[in-house]
Amino acid sequence: MQAALNNLREGGVLSEILGGTIAFNTEEYPPYNYLDEQGKIIGSSTELLRTALNAAELEADFRLLPWARAYTEAQLRERHCVYSTTRTPERESLFTWIGPLTSSTWTAFALENTHITADTLTDLSELRVGSFREDAVGQYVASQGIPIVVTSAERENVTRLQAGLIDVWVTGAQAAEYLAAEADLLLRPLFTFNEVDLYLACHPSVPDQFVSRLQAAIDRIHAEAEVP
Repeated sequence: MQAALNNLREGGVLSEILGGTIAFNTEEYPPYNYLDEQGKIIGSSTELLRTALNAAELEADFRLLPWARAYTEAQLRERHCVYSTTRTPERESLFTWIGPLTSSTWTAFALENTHITADTLTDLSELRVGSFREDAVGQYVASQGIPIVVTSAERENVTRLQAGLIDVWVTGAQAAEYLAAEADLLLRPLFTFNEVDLYLACHPSVPDQFVSRLQAAIDRIHAEAEVP
């Protein structure tokens, strides 16, 4: 029986029974998901998913795309998922959710040497506030009545701050700290306005057995990490 199981696994049949290869779309959003110097997709969320897939004997094709495309493909194309994604009420019914993978702290940042002061989102109403297309942070801020200047990728907000094209950047604190250090840019956090979990969001066509096995593997990894 073991030999037969091994043959099924090596031939890809077992993977197909458990859901087949699923596309895992993501974006350049360190430290959760990004490319290393060799062009491999890495990051804390990526490594968690790779470990869970291996434990569950499942397969996925990791793809790094502009965020708007990564998100849209997961919403519209069968057997596609996207991560690291915020689970919002507006998105809830669009996907099957797996996770959480990690968490993110939403924070407003300005350049260290500016005199900008703000304690709440309301204080940003007269400023140029930067985010990127289809980002949950920017969408939330916009829903509070704050105009948002969007770009196609999060990393571009670093350049826009440096060039004076935006006054404030709203984003996850962990990503901002990583990208600012990469660009040797000094940021000043103005205030924090949310704490959210990040997930893998899948098109409803992704098979239930794939979802349940991957979720169980992620749950085990989290549980083992909490054991002292």
